[in-house]
Amino acid sequence: MEKKTVKRRDFVGIYKANKNNNGSVAQIKLAADRTCMFLEMAKQVRPMKDSAPYDWKETLIRVKLGESDIGKLLSLFNGNLPLNSDPKKEDLMLYHQNTKGNKIIKIKKQQRGYYLKVSVKEGTRNDAIAIPLGWDDAELITIALTRGYEIILGW
Repeated sequence: MEKKTVKRRDFVGIYKANKNNNGSVAQIKLAADRTCMFLEMAKQVRPMKDSAPYDWKETLIRVKLGESDIGKLLSLFNGNLPLNSDPKKEDLMLYHQNTKGNKIIKIKKQQRGYYLKVSVKEGTRNDAIAIPLGWDDAELITIALTRGYEIILGW
């Protein structure tokens, strides 16, 4: 009997396409060398029914998540991070500076989940992508971050 191979995904994806073609997608991935994770976001540029509604080349924003970033994200999603009482400010901001510019992750807790926004200012590029995260989305991300952290630590 031939053994079936199951292809497993190496990421958790949250897809929020819409009929106005201005949705977005967020993915959490473990790095190939298993030393960190990545948050990748892209904008929707084509209809939902298209086989590739998201632009992973021109609009991609990729942010490396180290152990400290993962710990802060898990603290927020697990309810261990005090929330900001000012509704105009984010509950968590992760700032990443590099030689080209910077990338910022902002997350705000909302009544129905979270609002995630990632911005990039590098060279001539000044862009941002946002996505609403439901409670179920936050749970999937929490599982991915927890498992990824365990793999990074070699547990």
